[in-house]
Amino acid sequence: MRLLHIADIHLGIKALGFSDRADDLRRRLQSAFTNSLQIAAERACDLVLIAGDLFDSNRVGRRTLSAAISALRDLLAAADQTHICLIPGNHDCLGEASIYHAPEFAQLGERFHLFTNPEGETVYLEQLEAAVHGVPFVCDFKQLDIQPLAMLSAHPQAAFNIAMLHVGIPRPYWDGADAPSISAEQIAASGMDYLALGHFHNAQSCDAGGVVARYCGPPELINLQGPPGAPLLVELTAAGVSVEAAPVASLRLQKAEILAAELQSAADLADKLGEYAAEDLVLDAEIVGMLPLDVRLQAEAVAEELADDFYRLNLTDNTAVAARDFDEADYPAQYVTGRFIRLMQERIEQAQAADDEDAVRIASEALRLGLHLLQGGELE
Repeated sequence: MRLLHIADIHLGIKALGFSDRADDLRRRLQSAFTNSLQIAAERACDLVLIAGDLFDSNRVGRRTLSAAISALRDLLAAADQTHICLIPGNHDCLGEASIYHAPEFAQLGERFHLFTNPEGETVYLEQLEAAVHGVPFVCDFKQLDIQPLAMLSAHPQAAFNIAMLHVGIPRPYWDGADAPSISAEQIAASGMDYLALGHFHNAQSCDAGGVVARYCGPPELINLQGPPGAPLLVELTAAGVSVEAAPVASLRLQKAEILAAELQSAADLADKLGEYAAEDLVLDAEIVGMLPLDVRLQAEAVAEELADDFYRLNLTDNTAVAARDFDEADYPAQYVTGRFIRLMQERIEQAQAADDEDAVRIASEALRLGLHLLQGGELE
């Protein structure tokens, strides 16, 4: 049998930080969802698994809900043997105000399966000899204390046992504060053939003990934290399980580090950034290193000038001024400029001693700007 695994679509996302592109990004998310379902129809998938966070919240607009229902209905009409299984995630959690109480979901028919039992439930599909198990995410912080895999057990008559969970797995980058967790040992002992995971946005394999467990990641780029994932096409046979990514994303994310030592002006910065320009690219760039005292990059102005060359340009200036990086003979201490430089350098050194990167950056920029003004410069 063949299934499509998607999760973390986040329809209706607020898209903070994408400013005037927010509406466009929401449209792209809807297209990614629709295109994912089209892949399921084209590849004759028996199952579509949506492992949580189809919606970004339970307060999305009516238009977002209608578009999602329409896409689900279209798939059910186009692929008359396909079943859709869905669990709520932490963003669209199950509770009194859940979006899943909307009557449209109950009208999708018998091949749409919404998992709503907090204790876990199983849908046995006799014609597929498959059992799909799932635990919905409930709007209750006690949810963090549950052991979701312990609620599920393999169906004795099923040739294939498949589970859906919206959970985390212990990782250095995850504090465990927003979802229940499962361990590799629990995965290995679960008795499942495939575990469709949602919640982590970085696509990854968590296979353990012969159980294939995967995070697919969002099908479209949704923030600067990481690149988009992709719907996963999963084949289950008596010989085993195979997984194939089927990307649908229209946007790319690239992170870039620009060395201050290679810059002498704002024009140099613009040239460096221009090397990455592409209309489908979200560029998250950071300027790092020590910048000479008399060099002002005007990073905000450069980013604004180049904004239309990217889908989105996020530029962070993390440069610092090297302690005592000036010729004291050129700026005598008895004059205002010399005294200002020394006071600001002391603040930079104090911030460096405290390992406070933000304070170093702020004091460094204040020093450059103050020197610029004291030398007769003007604010742009």
